[in-house]
Amino acid sequence: MDDQADRDLVRVATMYYKEDMKQSDIAKQLGISRQLVSKYLVDARNKGIVDIHINSSSAYSVQLELKLQKTFGLKRAAVLDTSYLQPQEIEQLIVQTSISAFKKDIAKANKIGVSWGRMLRRLVDEYPYVNQPDSTIVPLIGGMGSDQVDVHSNQIAHDLSRKMRAKCKYLYVPALVDSKDIKKNLVENVTVKDVLEDGKKVDFALVGIASPFSKSNTMTEIGYIDQKDIDDLASVNVVGDVNSRFFDINGNEVNCRINENVIGISLHDIRNIDKVCAICFEDEKKDVLFTAIESKIINCITLTDVLAEYLLDKKGVPVIEK
Repeated sequence: MDDQADRDLVRVATMYYKEDMKQSDIAKQLGISRQLVSKYLVDARNKGIVDIHINSSSAYSVQLELKLQKTFGLKRAAVLDTSYLQPQEIEQLIVQTSISAFKKDIAKANKIGVSWGRMLRRLVDEYPYVNQPDSTIVPLIGGMGSDQVDVHSNQIAHDLSRKMRAKCKYLYVPALVDSKDIKKNLVENVTVKDVLEDGKKVDFALVGIASPFSKSNTMTEIGYIDQKDIDDLASVNVVGDVNSRFFDINGNEVNCRINENVIGISLHDIRNIDKVCAICFEDEKKDVLFTAIESKIINCITLTDVLAEYLLDKKGVPVIEK
Protein backbone atom coordinates (compact mmCIF):
# COMPACT_ATOMS: atom_id res chain seq x y z
CA MET A 1 0.00 0.00 0.00
CA ASP A 2 1.47 3.44 -1.00
CA ASP A 3 1.97 6.49 1.21
CA GLN A 4 -1.24 8.14 0.05
CA ALA A 5 -3.26 5.06 0.89
CA ASP A 6 -1.66 4.96 4.34
CA ARG A 7 -2.52 8.62 4.80
CA ASP A 8 -6.14 7.85 3.91
CA LEU A 9 -6.25 5.21 6.62
CA VAL A 10 -4.63 7.56 9.14
CA ARG A 11 -7.04 10.34 8.20
CA VAL A 12 -10.14 8.16 8.66
CA ALA A 13 -8.81 6.62 11.88
CA THR A 14 -7.97 10.05 13.32
CA MET A 15 -11.42 11.41 12.50
CA TYR A 16 -13.10 8.38 14.06
CA TYR A 17 -10.98 7.71 17.14
CA LYS A 18 -9.57 11.19 17.93
CA GLU A 19 -12.32 13.51 16.70
CA ASP A 20 -15.18 11.18 17.76
CA MET A 21 -16.88 11.58 14.39
CA LYS A 22 -19.57 9.14 13.25
CA GLN A 23 -18.70 6.90 10.30
CA SER A 24 -21.58 8.42 8.30
CA ASP A 25 -20.22 11.95 8.89
CA ILE A 26 -16.71 10.89 7.88
CA ALA A 27 -18.09 9.39 4.67
CA LYS A 28 -19.99 12.56 3.89
CA GLN A 29 -17.00 14.84 4.56
CA LEU A 30 -14.56 12.74 2.50
CA GLY A 31 -17.04 11.97 -0.26
CA ILE A 32 -16.74 8.19 0.10
CA SER A 33 -19.19 5.44 1.06
CA ARG A 34 -19.98 4.42 4.63
CA GLN A 35 -18.84 0.88 3.77
CA LEU A 36 -15.43 2.19 2.64
CA VAL A 37 -15.00 4.09 5.92
CA SER A 38 -15.65 0.87 7.81
CA LYS A 39 -13.12 -0.97 5.63
CA TYR A 40 -10.50 1.72 6.24
CA LEU A 41 -10.94 1.37 10.01
CA VAL A 42 -10.47 -2.41 9.81
CA ASP A 43 -7.39 -1.97 7.58
CA ALA A 44 -5.96 0.59 10.00
CA ARG A 45 -6.17 -1.92 12.85
CA ASN A 46 -4.77 -4.76 10.75
CA LYS A 47 -1.77 -2.66 9.69
CA GLY A 48 -1.05 -1.56 13.24
CA ILE A 49 -1.88 2.07 12.50
CA VAL A 50 -4.51 1.83 15.22
CA ASP A 51 -3.60 -0.03 18.40
CA ILE A 52 -6.53 -0.18 20.80
CA HIS A 53 -5.75 -0.43 24.51
CA ILE A 54 -8.48 -0.97 27.07
CA ASN A 55 -7.38 0.86 30.20
CA SER A 56 -9.34 -0.85 32.95
CA SER A 57 -8.52 -3.10 35.88
CA SER A 58 -11.33 -5.34 34.62
CA ALA A 59 -9.76 -5.90 31.20
CA TYR A 60 -7.93 -9.13 32.04
CA SER A 61 -10.96 -10.65 33.79
CA VAL A 62 -13.18 -9.79 30.82
CA GLN A 63 -10.68 -11.40 28.44
CA LEU A 64 -10.81 -14.58 30.52
CA GLU A 65 -14.62 -14.49 30.55
CA LEU A 66 -14.81 -14.22 26.77
CA LYS A 67 -12.25 -16.99 26.28
CA LEU A 68 -14.15 -19.29 28.66
CA GLN A 69 -17.44 -18.63 26.90
CA LYS A 70 -15.95 -19.31 23.48
CA THR A 71 -13.88 -22.34 24.52
CA PHE A 72 -16.54 -24.16 26.53
CA GLY A 73 -19.70 -22.81 24.92
CA LEU A 74 -20.78 -21.18 28.17
CA LYS A 75 -23.76 -18.84 28.19
CA ARG A 76 -22.09 -16.60 30.75
CA ALA A 77 -18.86 -16.49 32.74
CA ALA A 78 -17.93 -14.07 35.52
CA VAL A 79 -14.29 -13.97 36.64
CA LEU A 80 -13.06 -12.46 39.90
CA ASP A 81 -9.56 -10.93 39.77
CA THR A 82 -7.84 -12.20 42.92
CA SER A 83 -4.47 -10.50 42.36
CA TYR A 84 -4.56 -8.40 45.51
CA LEU A 85 -7.13 -10.27 47.58
CA GLN A 86 -6.73 -12.23 50.79
CA PRO A 87 -8.36 -15.71 50.96
CA GLN A 88 -11.19 -14.49 53.18
CA GLU A 89 -11.88 -11.63 50.77
CA ILE A 90 -12.11 -14.00 47.81
CA GLU A 91 -14.87 -16.03 49.43
CA GLN A 92 -16.91 -12.91 50.09
CA LEU A 93 -16.32 -11.16 46.78
CA ILE A 94 -16.94 -14.25 44.63
CA VAL A 95 -20.56 -14.27 45.85
CA GLN A 96 -21.00 -10.56 45.14
CA THR A 97 -19.47 -11.07 41.69
CA SER A 98 -21.95 -13.85 40.98
CA ILE A 99 -24.94 -11.78 42.07
CA SER A 100 -23.85 -8.88 39.87
CA ALA A 101 -23.32 -11.19 36.90
CA PHE A 102 -26.55 -13.18 37.13
CA LYS A 103 -29.05 -10.81 38.74
CA LYS A 104 -30.53 -9.88 35.34
CA ASP A 105 -30.93 -13.56 34.36
CA ILE A 106 -32.65 -14.29 37.65
CA ALA A 107 -34.93 -11.28 37.17
CA LYS A 108 -36.07 -12.65 33.80
CA ALA A 109 -36.71 -16.19 35.05
CA ASN A 110 -40.25 -17.35 35.82
CA LYS A 111 -39.04 -20.45 37.66
CA ILE A 112 -35.74 -20.53 39.53
CA GLY A 113 -34.34 -23.84 40.76
CA VAL A 114 -32.02 -24.11 43.76
CA SER A 115 -29.90 -26.98 44.99
CA TRP A 116 -28.18 -26.89 48.37
CA GLY A 117 -24.89 -26.11 50.07
CA ARG A 118 -22.88 -23.42 51.79
CA MET A 119 -22.13 -21.40 48.67
CA LEU A 120 -25.81 -21.08 47.80
CA ARG A 121 -26.47 -20.18 51.43
CA ARG A 122 -24.00 -17.31 51.15
CA LEU A 123 -25.50 -16.18 47.86
CA VAL A 124 -29.00 -16.02 49.34
CA ASP A 125 -27.70 -14.15 52.40
CA GLU A 126 -26.05 -11.55 50.15
CA TYR A 127 -28.87 -11.33 47.60
CA PRO A 128 -30.62 -7.93 47.61
CA TYR A 129 -34.31 -7.48 48.32
CA VAL A 130 -36.22 -7.22 45.04
CA ASN A 131 -39.80 -7.55 43.87
CA GLN A 132 -40.49 -10.57 41.63
CA PRO A 133 -43.99 -11.73 42.61
CA ASP A 134 -44.46 -13.62 39.34
CA SER A 135 -41.39 -15.83 39.92
CA THR A 136 -41.40 -19.19 41.71
CA ILE A 137 -38.46 -20.72 43.57
CA VAL A 138 -38.25 -24.51 43.28
CA PRO A 139 -35.93 -26.87 45.26
CA LEU A 140 -34.10 -29.32 42.99
CA ILE A 141 -33.40 -31.89 45.70
CA GLY A 142 -34.92 -33.01 49.00
CA GLY A 143 -33.75 -32.06 52.49
CA MET A 144 -30.36 -33.23 53.71
CA GLY A 145 -31.12 -34.24 57.29
CA SER A 146 -31.67 -32.57 60.66
CA ASP A 147 -28.30 -30.80 60.95
CA GLN A 148 -27.31 -27.45 59.39
CA VAL A 149 -30.81 -26.88 58.09
CA ASP A 150 -29.80 -23.46 56.74
CA VAL A 151 -27.94 -25.11 53.82
CA HIS A 152 -30.87 -27.37 52.84
CA SER A 153 -32.62 -26.76 49.54
CA ASN A 154 -36.02 -26.05 51.08
CA GLN A 155 -34.57 -23.45 53.44
CA ILE A 156 -32.56 -21.84 50.67
CA ALA A 157 -35.64 -21.77 48.43
CA HIS A 158 -37.72 -20.26 51.21
CA ASP A 159 -35.20 -17.55 52.09
CA LEU A 160 -34.56 -16.62 48.46
CA SER A 161 -38.29 -16.34 47.80
CA ARG A 162 -38.57 -13.91 50.72
CA LYS A 163 -35.69 -11.83 49.37
CA MET A 164 -37.42 -11.70 45.98
CA ARG A 165 -41.02 -11.51 47.25
CA ALA A 166 -41.59 -14.52 45.01
CA LYS A 167 -43.62 -17.70 45.35
CA CYS A 168 -41.99 -20.88 46.64
CA LYS A 169 -42.48 -24.62 46.43
CA TYR A 170 -41.12 -27.16 48.91
CA LEU A 171 -39.83 -30.71 48.47
CA TYR A 172 -40.66 -32.34 51.78
CA VAL A 173 -38.71 -35.57 51.34
CA PRO A 174 -35.19 -36.67 52.35
CA ALA A 175 -32.47 -36.18 49.78
CA LEU A 176 -31.27 -39.73 50.34
CA VAL A 177 -33.33 -42.73 51.40
CA ASP A 178 -32.32 -46.27 52.35
CA SER A 179 -33.71 -48.17 49.37
CA LYS A 180 -35.15 -47.86 45.89
CA ASP A 181 -38.52 -49.08 47.16
CA ILE A 182 -38.75 -46.24 49.67
CA LYS A 183 -37.74 -43.78 46.98
CA LYS A 184 -40.36 -45.16 44.59
CA ASN A 185 -43.13 -44.75 47.15
CA LEU A 186 -42.11 -41.19 47.97
CA VAL A 187 -41.70 -39.90 44.41
CA GLU A 188 -45.10 -41.31 43.47
CA ASN A 189 -46.71 -38.92 45.95
CA VAL A 190 -48.64 -36.35 43.91
CA THR A 191 -47.15 -33.32 45.68
CA VAL A 192 -43.59 -34.63 45.49
CA LYS A 193 -44.00 -35.56 41.84
CA ASP A 194 -45.35 -32.07 41.08
CA VAL A 195 -42.34 -30.33 42.63
CA LEU A 196 -39.85 -32.65 40.91
CA GLU A 197 -41.53 -31.99 37.54
CA ASP A 198 -41.39 -28.25 38.20
CA GLY A 199 -37.70 -28.64 39.00
CA LYS A 200 -37.10 -30.02 35.52
CA LYS A 201 -38.80 -27.00 33.94
CA VAL A 202 -37.04 -24.11 35.66
CA ASP A 203 -35.55 -21.36 33.49
CA PHE A 204 -32.53 -20.76 35.70
CA ALA A 205 -30.86 -23.06 38.23
CA LEU A 206 -28.40 -22.34 41.02
CA VAL A 207 -26.38 -25.43 41.89
CA GLY A 208 -23.29 -26.30 43.89
CA ILE A 209 -20.16 -28.10 42.74
CA ALA A 210 -18.60 -30.52 45.21
CA SER A 211 -16.10 -33.31 45.64
CA PRO A 212 -16.68 -36.14 48.14
CA PHE A 213 -12.91 -36.30 48.59
CA SER A 214 -12.54 -32.67 49.68
CA LYS A 215 -11.44 -31.99 53.26
CA SER A 216 -14.20 -29.38 53.58
CA ASN A 217 -16.95 -31.49 52.04
CA THR A 218 -20.29 -30.43 53.54
CA MET A 219 -21.93 -33.81 52.86
CA THR A 220 -19.43 -35.53 55.12
CA GLU A 221 -19.68 -32.89 57.82
CA ILE A 222 -23.46 -33.16 58.15
CA GLY A 223 -23.45 -36.96 57.95
CA TYR A 224 -24.91 -37.25 54.46
CA ILE A 225 -22.09 -39.63 53.51
CA ASP A 226 -19.50 -41.51 55.60
CA GLN A 227 -16.09 -42.97 54.89
CA LYS A 228 -17.58 -46.18 53.49
CA ASP A 229 -19.60 -44.12 51.00
CA ILE A 230 -16.49 -42.18 50.05
CA ASP A 231 -14.58 -45.43 49.46
CA ASP A 232 -17.47 -46.75 47.34
CA LEU A 233 -17.52 -43.56 45.29
CA ALA A 234 -13.76 -43.80 44.74
CA SER A 235 -14.13 -47.40 43.56
CA VAL A 236 -16.45 -46.31 40.72
CA ASN A 237 -14.15 -43.43 39.73
CA VAL A 238 -16.33 -40.56 40.90
CA VAL A 239 -14.93 -37.09 40.17
CA GLY A 240 -17.54 -34.97 41.93
CA ASP A 241 -21.19 -34.12 42.17
CA VAL A 242 -23.79 -31.53 41.25
CA ASN A 243 -27.13 -31.62 43.07
CA SER A 244 -25.83 -34.71 44.93
CA ARG A 245 -25.60 -36.62 41.64
CA PHE A 246 -22.17 -38.17 41.43
CA PHE A 247 -20.44 -38.27 38.05
CA ASP A 248 -17.27 -39.64 36.47
CA ILE A 249 -14.59 -37.90 34.41
CA ASN A 250 -16.92 -37.86 31.39
CA GLY A 251 -19.76 -36.25 33.33
CA ASN A 252 -21.86 -39.41 33.42
CA GLU A 253 -23.80 -40.39 36.52
CA VAL A 254 -22.09 -43.41 38.08
CA ASN A 255 -23.87 -46.56 39.16
CA CYS A 256 -23.85 -46.32 42.95
CA ARG A 257 -26.19 -46.51 45.92
CA ILE A 258 -26.44 -42.76 46.44
CA ASN A 259 -27.38 -42.00 42.84
CA GLU A 260 -29.98 -44.75 42.93
CA ASN A 261 -31.58 -43.54 46.15
CA VAL A 262 -31.29 -39.76 45.96
CA ILE A 263 -34.54 -37.81 45.50
CA GLY A 264 -33.96 -34.88 43.21
CA ILE A 265 -33.63 -34.09 39.54
CA SER A 266 -30.94 -35.94 37.58
CA LEU A 267 -27.95 -34.64 35.63
CA HIS A 268 -29.92 -35.35 32.45
CA ASP A 269 -32.67 -33.06 33.75
CA ILE A 270 -30.13 -30.40 34.74
CA ARG A 271 -28.56 -30.41 31.28
CA ASN A 272 -31.99 -29.62 29.81
CA ILE A 273 -32.33 -26.42 31.87
CA ASP A 274 -31.63 -23.26 29.88
CA LYS A 275 -29.16 -21.71 32.33
CA VAL A 276 -27.41 -23.60 35.12
CA CYS A 277 -25.16 -21.48 37.31
CA ALA A 278 -22.50 -22.45 39.84
CA ILE A 279 -19.90 -20.62 41.91
CA CYS A 280 -16.40 -21.99 42.46
CA PHE A 281 -13.29 -20.52 44.04
CA GLU A 282 -11.59 -23.52 45.69
CA ASP A 283 -8.50 -24.90 43.96
CA GLU A 284 -9.31 -28.43 45.19
CA LYS A 285 -12.46 -28.41 43.04
CA LYS A 286 -10.72 -27.46 39.79
CA ASP A 287 -11.03 -30.89 38.15
CA VAL A 288 -14.66 -31.26 39.24
CA LEU A 289 -15.33 -27.84 37.73
CA PHE A 290 -13.59 -28.77 34.48
CA THR A 291 -15.68 -31.91 34.05
CA ALA A 292 -18.92 -30.12 34.96
CA ILE A 293 -18.27 -27.45 32.33
CA GLU A 294 -16.77 -29.71 29.67
CA SER A 295 -19.67 -32.18 29.89
CA LYS A 296 -22.31 -29.38 29.85
CA ILE A 297 -23.72 -30.01 33.32
CA ILE A 298 -23.40 -26.30 33.96
CA ASN A 299 -23.29 -23.50 31.39
CA CYS A 300 -22.92 -20.41 33.59
CA ILE A 301 -20.08 -19.98 36.07
CA THR A 302 -18.58 -17.52 38.52
CA LEU A 303 -14.97 -18.36 39.33
CA THR A 304 -11.56 -16.90 40.14
CA ASP A 305 -8.98 -15.86 37.58
CA VAL A 306 -6.74 -18.68 38.84
CA LEU A 307 -9.38 -21.31 38.07
CA ALA A 308 -10.17 -19.67 34.73
CA GLU A 309 -6.51 -19.88 33.74
CA TYR A 310 -6.41 -23.54 34.79
CA LEU A 311 -9.48 -24.44 32.71
CA LEU A 312 -8.17 -22.68 29.61
CA ASP A 313 -4.70 -24.19 30.01
CA LYS A 314 -6.24 -27.66 30.27
CA LYS A 315 -7.89 -27.05 26.89
CA GLY A 316 -4.65 -25.76 25.42
CA VAL A 317 -5.97 -22.23 25.01
CA PRO A 318 -3.32 -19.52 25.45
CA VAL A 319 -4.08 -16.91 28.09
CA ILE A 320 -3.22 -13.28 27.42
CA GLU A 321 -0.64 -11.98 29.85
CA LYS A 322 -1.74 -9.45 32.45
